[in-house]
Amino acid sequence: MTKTRRTILVATAVASAALAFGGEAAAQASWPARPVRLIVPFPPGGSNDVLARALAERLSPRLGQPVVIENRGGAGGAIGADAVAKSAPDGYTLMFISSSLTTNAATQPLPYNPTTDFTAVAHVASAPMIVAVGVDFEARTLQDLLRIARAQPNRLRFGGAGPGDTSFFAGELLKQAADIQMEAVAYRGIVDAQTDVAAGRIELVVTTLASARSLIDAGRMRVLAVAAEQRDPALADVPTAREAGLDYSTGVWFGLFGPATMPAAVVARLNREVNEVLRDPSYQEFLGRVGAAAAPLTPEDFQAKLRSEVQRWSEIARRAGVAIR
Repeated sequence: MTKTRRTILVATAVASAALAFGGEAAAQASWPARPVRLIVPFPPGGSNDVLARALAERLSPRLGQPVVIENRGGAGGAIGADAVAKSAPDGYTLMFISSSLTTNAATQPLPYNPTTDFTAVAHVASAPMIVAVGVDFEARTLQDLLRIARAQPNRLRFGGAGPGDTSFFAGELLKQAADIQMEAVAYRGIVDAQTDVAAGRIELVVTTLASARSLIDAGRMRVLAVAAEQRDPALADVPTAREAGLDYSTGVWFGLFGPATMPAAVVARLNREVNEVLRDPSYQEFLGRVGAAAAPLTPEDFQAKLRSEVQRWSEIARRAGVAIR
């Protein structure tokens, strides 16, 4: 091959690479050019749905495109999460999910790997869990509840959105902390479990204020304790579990994810816009009403937290006897 021909081929290759890179960069710069789909892998009405809708409402004008909520419940969040993992990593399919992404991985085989098949985009909020019962249930305090559970092992039933859900794990942790026996009842979503608590069909649920707020405000559920180090300002009259004499503290986080290998520029834009929403006083006030708090992280820190949480919950599941078999 002549020197001239080699020079032409090299120049052509360089020009083609530059064109491809330029096209990709331009596509990323114009993102989003159409509506963004935000999958919530739980039925409407739960804490994931409540927080996601308030975020999408504020994120849409910042992106210049609608952020459209799509609920895909089932399998403790695994069905919706799998759909996101298998979506094109172009920034047009995202997921809003709680730490159930990590607890699910500790209890059942999944068609995806939570630490490698998703891009951690933005850590949104954190919230303590609450122990709640139906308003007609005989226990008026957490101590009452524990006395009943100890006197009548397995009489009490707690609801959760399947073995991998954070509410299920929170119930299992309550059993461990109090050394009591209760029966777990699985539902398609936490809203269904809470409805059965309010109706007296099961006795309790360990959930978030965001999920249970409407039933509590309607006088159909009563909160016995907050599983946090300090009282929740949104439930100022409710004691912590520690105040009731029980070493029990657990919570949940919420965040935004996309499929693996999302363009770095899109991830950076989303993280920046979400963090701006988290600084919005109206969103902070909304989070306070539902017992949550803004908790921004960089994508890198959020990805590291995801890996750490999977390891942590896997160990808890092993101790509780609910690990993957």
